Amino acid sequence: MTRQQRLRAVAIGLGLFGLAVLAWHYWPLLRQLPLWHFDRGAFIRQFRHQGWLAVVPLALLLMAVTLVPGAPNSVVAILSGVCLGAPLGFVVNVLGLSVGNALGALLIDHVEAKHTSQKQSRLLDDLLKMRHPRLGVLLGYAVPFIPNTLVHVAAGKLPIPRRALVGLVALGSLPSAFFYAFGGDAALRVKPGRLLVAAGLLLASAAVVAVIRKDRKTAGE
Repeated sequence: MTRQQRLRAVAIGLGLFGLAVLAWHYWPLLRQLPLWHFDRGAFIRQFRHQGWLAVVPLALLLMAVTLVPGAPNSVVAILSGVCLGAPLGFVVNVLGLSVGNALGALLIDHVEAKHTSQKQSRLLDDLLKMRHPRLGVLLGYAVPFIPNTLVHVAAGKLPIPRRALVGLVALGSLPSAFFYAFGGDAALRVKPGRLLVAAGLLLASAAVVAVIRKDRKTAGE
């Protein structure tokens, strides 16, 4: 097995383990959902009261899906906000995204670039040709809808020291971690105001792509 295949195998194993623990832990509560006399407030309190037991499996699951190209890390990060609430979910998301993204950037095989679409490849080209490559990596991890695999490939090809790269990954993971945890918490509580704020943050992050492309054009492209 290649290094990439071994990494995927370990990530999938960790992810399945975390998913199994979460399913076992929350199944008794989830069975209450179809009940007619469902007390939403009591359900949320009970759900969050037991949330500490989900910290480790959620972090492992998020770390695993972040390592596997194409895996839905956003779904798991939102689930973290649902299960743990915004503050604790944010901490778990930062841990899972930072570790998973750092390992992905340091260990990814460049062949992954072949699996990107034409539109994604243009974005990858923009990241690789930015005048400020560290800013590009930081912004790439900060924007929720930019595929992590693209940023992993760019980070692996750019001349950035490993120690600096790990710091950029951690900083770049903060906005996404907050957005997902905040959005998941708002979805469970069904508070339209919070959901609108989360949607606004997502729309605002679209401007980052324009910043990346403008920095490339400034570089003479």
